[in-house]
Amino acid sequence: MMRGNRKQLNPVHLGARAWGLMGVVRLAALCLAMACSGWIACSDDDDDTVATVRKERKEKPKKADKVEAEANNEIGYVYNATNKRDPFKTYFDELMVQEKEQRNLSELQRFELENLRLVAVVAGTATPMALLEDPTGKGHTIKIGTLLGKKFGQVKQIRRGEVDVQEEFRDFTGRRIKTTKTLKLVPEGETE
Repeated sequence: MMRGNRKQLNPVHLGARAWGLMGVVRLAALCLAMACSGWIACSDDDDDTVATVRKERKEKPKKADKVEAEANNEIGYVYNATNKRDPFKTYFDELMVQEKEQRNLSELQRFELENLRLVAVVAGTATPMALLEDPTGKGHTIKIGTLLGKKFGQVKQIRRGEVDVQEEFRDFTGRRIKTTKTLKLVPEGETE
């Protein structure tokens, strides 16, 4: 009754030892079959398939030359930039254009701040005012908060003989930079 304790010998469980001579013969036969198939596939016999492949290889450069000649004669693709942004302009340039389009420009915003001339100042009142002259010779009255110049300058302070204007623009990184410029009253006889 020792049968229950005894294990059966299975070649799968025993590994290569159980296969013995028969396993070696099978392995040799497999290697020989692979070597023969590789030798047959790599032989230089000029049968129909090898001749066909060689013929196709010789014809390919001719076809490529024809395709290249046709490509030179025909335009394959034309880029249409309608409603597309210019890839060479920065995104911030487009923001500036959009900001300019969105705002209605006053007459004083059509000129550079340097081209406007301070003619008169009324200070010491609850609402100080000043008179500016544009390059065409037309006069404009301004008060605190009035927009001037192409860089969207805003009048921040009106003092005796001068007006402070704060301009805002974007640098190349897109940051908003604020600068303050002062327009000074120039007496009639003097030039700037």
